[in-house]
Amino acid sequence: MKYTIQAGVSPKHIYPSTLRLGGSNPQGDEIRFTNYYMELNGKPYFAICGEFHYSRYPEADWESEIRKLKLSGINVVASYIFWNHHEELEGEFEWDGNRNLRRFVDLCRDNGLYVILRVGPFCHGEVRNGGLPDWLFGREFAVRSNDEGYLKYVNRLFKEIGNQAAGQMFKDGGPVIGIQLENELNAAAALWEETAKQGDEYLSGGVSGEAGSEHMRLLKKYAVDSGLIAPIYTSTGWGEAPFLEDEVLPLYGGYAYTPWSISDPNQVQKPTPEYTFVNFHDDKAPGGEFNPPYPRTKYPFACCEMGGGMQTWYLSRFQVEPESVIAMTLMKLAGGCNFIGYYMFHGGTNPVGRTGYLNESTTPKLTYDFQAPIGEFGQIRASNHLLRPLHYFLRRFADRLSPMATVLPEGAEAITPEDGHSLRYAVRTDGRSGFLFVNNYQDHVDMDTHEEVVFSVELEEDTVSFPQRSKLTVQSKASFLLPFNFALDGLNLKFATAQPVTAVETEEAAVYFFSMPEGVDGEFQIDADDGILEVTAAAGDVAEDGGYNVLIPHDQSAMIVIRRDGAREVRIYAMSAREAASLWELEENGRNRIIFSPAPPVQTADGIEFISQGHPAFTFREYTGGAEAATQWNTAQADATVSGRQEGWFQAYDVQVPQKEIAVTMRRIQDHKVVLQLPEEVLEGTEEVLLSIDYTGNVGYAFAAGQLFHDHFYNGLPWEIGLSRFREVLRRGEIVLETTPCRTGAVSVAADAAMAVEKVFEGEAVAVFHSVTATPVYRIALRR
Repeated sequence: MKYTIQAGVSPKHIYPSTLRLGGSNPQGDEIRFTNYYMELNGKPYFAICGEFHYSRYPEADWESEIRKLKLSGINVVASYIFWNHHEELEGEFEWDGNRNLRRFVDLCRDNGLYVILRVGPFCHGEVRNGGLPDWLFGREFAVRSNDEGYLKYVNRLFKEIGNQAAGQMFKDGGPVIGIQLENELNAAAALWEETAKQGDEYLSGGVSGEAGSEHMRLLKKYAVDSGLIAPIYTSTGWGEAPFLEDEVLPLYGGYAYTPWSISDPNQVQKPTPEYTFVNFHDDKAPGGEFNPPYPRTKYPFACCEMGGGMQTWYLSRFQVEPESVIAMTLMKLAGGCNFIGYYMFHGGTNPVGRTGYLNESTTPKLTYDFQAPIGEFGQIRASNHLLRPLHYFLRRFADRLSPMATVLPEGAEAITPEDGHSLRYAVRTDGRSGFLFVNNYQDHVDMDTHEEVVFSVELEEDTVSFPQRSKLTVQSKASFLLPFNFALDGLNLKFATAQPVTAVETEEAAVYFFSMPEGVDGEFQIDADDGILEVTAAAGDVAEDGGYNVLIPHDQSAMIVIRRDGAREVRIYAMSAREAASLWELEENGRNRIIFSPAPPVQTADGIEFISQGHPAFTFREYTGGAEAATQWNTAQADATVSGRQEGWFQAYDVQVPQKEIAVTMRRIQDHKVVLQLPEEVLEGTEEVLLSIDYTGNVGYAFAAGQLFHDHFYNGLPWEIGLSRFREVLRRGEIVLETTPCRTGAVSVAADAAMAVEKVFEGEAVAVFHSVTATPVYRIALRR
């Protein structure tokens, strides 16, 4: 079927924003805003923000995880500063260990990442009271208000944060480019946990309208007075939250899974509107939660909370589909978003406080894994592999995408979230070139597969129709972007049924890496050029017809080579979807390097460390352009071996360490309660050991010597526990796992109940542990 879109528009009208934001640092870098995107040193800068809560992760592992964020394509780390994590008892601030904000920010700086501090004072984040300390209640004042008593404490908090972050602001040469004020004021709230079990009281904030704007004005003043001076001030903009016009950039987001919409009488989540195309700069377009009180062309549309996953809630036990995360990002990009932010990008674990557990009662006491692209114990998830190539594209080609306008096809506004039959697509373009966005994912809806799809993009001077020789099938849950009139080092790629990822440039060649969507053959139409001498493709077919049409099978990867007269070669490496998921882009001495590895790498000052889960032997490849690497990788680890060989355009390396077998003994006390026994040396010779617990139940609990050290809300996925941070727990001896029943049926009150109400359950109740396995995680360090 043919799908047509009229995209012959004039270039987007871009002009300096009225936002009184921006600034420069001692190194001469300058941040500014247009009405459409952020600029760094006068060029479009695409912020890719990933939320990672330092106080929910062991300090000893921060740097390794920050490096994982960077290799995932993140360039800005955002983190809440939870008030009750730092001042749980009034007047007793804690800024050391896992709460060492200064060290966390310094590590981000050392690894080349910017930082946004979400200073609150109210944060939510599924933390007890939204992060407000218990001792703040029962006072004469109301929290989240303009009451002088409350604001006095807020001012004191900000001064503490300012002292900790002194010298780390962008203006001082530090990495902190942004400060978020409050969170969801008048849009959302957290339970007041002192009364939650009795009355479900919510800390919603008592300021709206001008009073709400005054509250935000005071928060910004306190932040500035405390030294929290940054080029960007932000606030959450959804739910008609108040904001400071021209002083604060409102941020938005969206989630595929909305557990707050689930209740006892309403157990089924409705499809969200996040996966229907919207032009976020069109004042007439339906925007759902995006309903700003200002013209939409006034500010860039920017996001801080796109669902990188979601935390399970007691009444809502879902599995986040990896496809939901990448589709969310593509939908925001297609709509004109040039500043994205994930909540969460990295999971964590709630600390246990001196007054008890610091979680919100709707969520597990300890785990805050969030099914994020990087898990609670550093696991690289499937969603990470989908997102990473797109992030590399945004970093490399921000100057091309950012100025382009959104164009929707006729009838796009009529597509509803419940519609699983209509193919959804849109374009971002300057009227001559651009990108076609295709989405066939919708949460909580089964989507049709669309076969033999042809797109016709009608531009100002010509029409681009593709594919021409291949058949394009859009599978259910698929989402991708395809370029048209894409510049390749002086040549024109008329279209490609593959997604651009990144490029490597040398004097010899400009090499572009493209990823073919699952099941879609890569068709590349290259315009004729007098300078082209020859076009060849390994494992592909080249046809000449007024240009060069190259077809690469989707299940193979192949290099297309374009030889030119008097100019360097242009190469296109077309990757299968599977191979693209193993691509990692590293930076070294100002140049990017491409490796393909099934084991996630962590870049260090003097090399690479691979973190291999369960595989003591693996092979990685580095793109070298067909030449043998000038220097070979080697390892100083006595138990590791590495050997290299040339393999076409790549240098391949075989890596091996001794395999570690871990025996787990599970002694069953009852179906719902088991005892685990692990070898004393279980962590020796490994970076980590991951327990994978297969069970059926309601809530899972892990104890050692009677102390709870981890928990899990059952959702059908294995319950994972990383043991390296629980060395003290392991010294206590046996681990006891227990689960409560997962019930299907009805609950009633016993008719003969006396003073104590007795609830009677009728139906099926299951609580059983099936198996437990332990997987070693190896860290192998390589040096040149």
